[in-house]
Amino acid sequence: MSNLPGRAQDNKAIIEERLAASRSAEGVQETVSIEWRGRSMHLPVISMPVEILYYNPATHRIRAQRSIDRAKDQDLDNDPYGDLGQTYLHQLLKGDPTNPESVDPAFDALKEDLKVHGQSDPGIITRSGVLINGNTRRAALSELKQEHMRVGVLPPDASLDDLRSIELALQLRKDYKRDYSFMNFLLAIEERILQGRPTSEITADFRIKAATLERHLWILSLIREAIDRSRIVGSDGQQVSLRLVDFEEQQGKLEELYRTYSALKIKAPDEAEALREQRLLAIALNKSKTDLRLIESDFVGKYAKPLMPKQTSNEATTVRIPGTHLSAPGPSAVVEALKASTTAVLQAKAATQPHVDVSSSERVAAQQLLANTHSALDDGLDLAGRQGRVLKRKLAAADRLSDANDALELALEAVSSARATGNFSVSDLEDEIGAIRENLHKLAQIVSRGPSEPTDGVRWLQAIARVEIGAEN
Repeated sequence: MSNLPGRAQDNKAIIEERLAASRSAEGVQETVSIEWRGRSMHLPVISMPVEILYYNPATHRIRAQRSIDRAKDQDLDNDPYGDLGQTYLHQLLKGDPTNPESVDPAFDALKEDLKVHGQSDPGIITRSGVLINGNTRRAALSELKQEHMRVGVLPPDASLDDLRSIELALQLRKDYKRDYSFMNFLLAIEERILQGRPTSEITADFRIKAATLERHLWILSLIREAIDRSRIVGSDGQQVSLRLVDFEEQQGKLEELYRTYSALKIKAPDEAEALREQRLLAIALNKSKTDLRLIESDFVGKYAKPLMPKQTSNEATTVRIPGTHLSAPGPSAVVEALKASTTAVLQAKAATQPHVDVSSSERVAAQQLLANTHSALDDGLDLAGRQGRVLKRKLAAADRLSDANDALELALEAVSSARATGNFSVSDLEDEIGAIRENLHKLAQIVSRGPSEPTDGVRWLQAIARVEIGAEN
């Protein structure tokens, strides 16, 4: 790795000494398996002092969260293995992805599990003692005052690209419990794109389909656009904006927006852009997924007219086609007005964040705009709901499954926390699992009817429910 840690040579000596001792010891040597340059490799595992291991400053686990403190992030860039940078990494690794200044309940659960059961999976280190996998476990062991950590040791010729690939492959294994956060997963995909990796390799690495990759990239592009549009100049003359971490909890809403927008874009591009702007505004105000489903392309015009700014023109704009002298119709005046309204809300959100330095008058004006927008949006949602528009949604079935998936993710967290605190019994879930099994069987029967060729997801559903294609019962 570049910018080797200050204790790199000392760490190498300790690692080599312990590797030699491990090789000469009697009995079976512990190893850990990794994917290494297209094949499986078994790394020797040794025990290393926790205090001399370094957090990996390039870990994808906290990339989005690094921006919460610009001064500390700069310290980390300037001296990634110094005390200030490593202390900041420790703070982020144990922090809640949506609010890194507070401790993540999943980190507390991990710490409790390590305290009760000890370390089950070894970390992975370079010959300099930098953790490529196991950063969060090292943070937990450090807080528990544990002296040693078991780690697999990489070959001496491990390159930076090797390290990125190893971290990604290990993180995406099903037995690693604390997943990347939503934003850090998107950033990890983007990194591979920027490295020029082919789509086939990226989808294989992340175990996703090409359509899923397209959705992820669209969502990340929308988030970056929203951040750019939220940018304002603070009282200190510095530009401030919303941050990637501000979108951590919006995954389900953004995925539904992508699905609805993509379907509408094919037949009515301008309506799709209008829907996109209105739902982005609702996402910025943290409205629920159910609320967002009430917002269609004509929502503001029909139910929330106070949100529509005055149009300077009724004529559509034109845009120049890059690389040519040709022009094409641009967004309509209505879309441009909706975009201006959404941009104003995004900037108001940026101005009202606690860490942003703006004048008191600017903060008050931003707070008033948000309050007025909240009120108008809530009134419009209430009216749209009373008129039963949600019942007309063509994607209602998919939306319901999305809600069920959200509930299942909460159940996963609850089971994990219960296990960590010793309050879990498999028998507690028996009745509910039985109900889920019965409902999945019924769902498989329904979606299997008809002549349509089943998708991969439907085939999986049929397999677990043991339902033949075309089943009628």
